Amino acid sequence: MEPSHIRYFLAVAEEMNFTRAAEKLCIAQPPLSRQIQDLENELGTKLFIRSPHHMELTEAGELFLQYGARILELSEKSVEDIREMDNGLQGTIYFSNVEGHAPGLLAKWISEFQKDYPNVKYNLWNGNTDDILSRIKKGGSLS
Repeated sequence: MEPSHIRYFLAVAEEMNFTRAAEKLCIAQPPLSRQIQDLENELGTKLFIRSPHHMELTEAGELFLQYGARILELSEKSVEDIREMDNGLQGTIYFSNVEGHAPGLLAKWISEFQKDYPNVKYNLWNGNTDDILSRIKKGGSLS
């Protein structure tokens, strides 16, 4: 099973429409349909119930949706982890804190962490508890 089969399946399952999924994937619809058929043949079961104006996942399709998402997530995570091994830990850590002793403690921790992980960036934000909770509820961005 190719990772592209899983990506194609997930796109069709999300759109519940081959044409829209093909557009989203920037491929033609006939090859997408063929890839899904190949996947179904490999698995030995249908993943979709198709009718002229409706599409839905079969029980096997529902199960494969869960596995497929996890498989791709693990695949992407493995690539990320391997790259981090070569380049060291990278990314951005978001911090927020309320006034008090926390800013001084946080600065000390960042200073020590930065010595071991120079490729990590930091996004700091100070505010009151209500502001911090509001920003977290809006998607976690503190910037």
